[in-house]
Amino acid sequence: MDSEQKIRALTDLCQALAGSGLHVGLSDARPALSVRASLTGDRIWIGIEDDAFVWRRSEKVRYAVGDPAGAAAEITAYLGGRTEVPDARP
Repeated sequence: MDSEQKIRALTDLCQALAGSGLHVGLSDARPALSVRASLTGDRIWIGIEDDAFVWRRSEKVRYAVGDPAGAAAEITAYLGGRTEVPDARP
């Protein structure tokens, strides 16, 4: 997957996260999304590896880029269940 395809997939995920109450931003330095539960909260970074969204590298949590709505639901649940989220960069 090239950079343009990754950006398209991340944009689809960003749109799927719209209305979730999460704060989402697209990185201008690399294909990745910054997501946090509040403006002052810790962020997670979501990247793409092997055609999957990756946001918890240490736990090897991946979600297929073909299902941005499903990934958005998983990310929303993950952030909603945590009071502190480590800065986990992909």
